[in-house]
Amino acid sequence: MRLDEYAALDATALAALVRRGEVSAREVTESVSAAIDAVNPALNAVVERYSDVFDQPDMEGPFRGVPYLIKDVGLHFAGRLMESGSRLCRGLRAAADDHFAALVRTSGVRLMGRTNTPEFSMALCAENLLHGRTGNPWNTGCSTSGSSGGAAAAVASGMVPLAHASDMGGSTRGPAAWCGVVGLQPSRGRVSAGPDQAEAGNGMAQSFAVTRTMRDTAAMLDVLAVPAPGDPFIIPRPQHPYTHYLGRSRRRFRIGWSAAPLMPAPVDRHVAAAVEAAAHTLQDAGCDVEQAQPVIDLAAIDE
Repeated sequence: MRLDEYAALDATALAALVRRGEVSAREVTESVSAAIDAVNPALNAVVERYSDVFDQPDMEGPFRGVPYLIKDVGLHFAGRLMESGSRLCRGLRAAADDHFAALVRTSGVRLMGRTNTPEFSMALCAENLLHGRTGNPWNTGCSTSGSSGGAAAAVASGMVPLAHASDMGGSTRGPAAWCGVVGLQPSRGRVSAGPDQAEAGNGMAQSFAVTRTMRDTAAMLDVLAVPAPGDPFIIPRPQHPYTHYLGRSRRRFRIGWSAAPLMPAPVDRHVAAAVEAAAHTLQDAGCDVEQAQPVIDLAAIDE
């Protein structure tokens, strides 16, 4: 498989080639290695490449043989380094797979390495003193946003078609927007944080993925939207798999928007204007758009 052929395919297309026997999972893995060699020195999106990529067993699943990168935060995958971009956590390894990691494995992906993130994912960038900064594939001098900046840069540049991402205040959605990929923050509780904890980030944080296509996002959501013991509530799944609904909706989307500050700090006028312009664009596209602001009791959250 030529490098340009590999980089042009999303995860669904790659998995179909492997399933039909037109390409082997090993050939795909070799293409990933070549892609990282070609692109990562300029971006620094991948901070570790696993030495066992050719020794991992082929797992059955919708993404069998598809390469996958892990964000450097959260103790998800057994035996893998998880340093949270911090010198304080240098050498820290997960003791066992958690529920999220176990589900990721059922998708059939092959774990390739780790992506960069700010220290403890606490900044809207992908830069830290342990691994350095990640450049945006469209302009390496620009930021990727964060905190899943390394993941978004790796997907946007063609190194991998999908990668682990996590989000509390935009850490998946921001990098996806800045790098030109797909980043979904699933509804609260859709992707379980259990059984180790009831909810992450007071219910605002979830692990999921960045991808290049909506069909990859839908297929991964079908894999990961599985409740675990200890979940405080369970969101009913739709009647059909998420992939069933691709391109089928004829409903007008209802969208609420606000440029008002969440915290006692002003919103930059340029940011507010961009949000309002996006709302008008959605309205022109046929959506039902309404300016609204949910009431959030920040004091209660901090208790």
